[in-house]
Amino acid sequence: MSRLTSKDAATSKGAADQLSPAHFVPLADIMQSHDGALLSYMRDTNASDVVVTMPISVEIANKDVQKFLVTVAVTTQFDSPEPLSDEARRITPKHHQTVFAWIPADCYGTDDFGIYIDEVAIGETLKNGLVGEVIDKAAIEAAVIALADAC
Repeated sequence: MSRLTSKDAATSKGAADQLSPAHFVPLADIMQSHDGALLSYMRDTNASDVVVTMPISVEIANKDVQKFLVTVAVTTQFDSPEPLSDEARRITPKHHQTVFAWIPADCYGTDDFGIYIDEVAIGETLKNGLVGEVIDKAAIEAAVIALADAC
């Protein structure tokens, strides 16, 4: 698991965030060690910002197999996804495309809330499906609701 601290991000929300790491954790670890619940992982590690990663190969009609690293960031302390998106691209294996999504849990229930997905030239259906798979398998919706209640 690699870590990126919000101290490295010019867009962090303040001095209190300077020591808060963002955890990059494989979906497989959440599935095996935390019964598929991101919130369980976040509570066990005291993490407020997590990027769930999932490498996957997809056979595309009329094309060869394409490889992706799907990364879904769930944050409470970042104003912007850029430092996490940059780190996701940095850790993406060769011959894989990065699919990065950001979910600012601290904005849940406000007009600013949404799921922000970087542009990737793979088609909206595939991109949304890959992100949706991570969201479903890691129970991210439940984690976002619980995190928003705690903010």
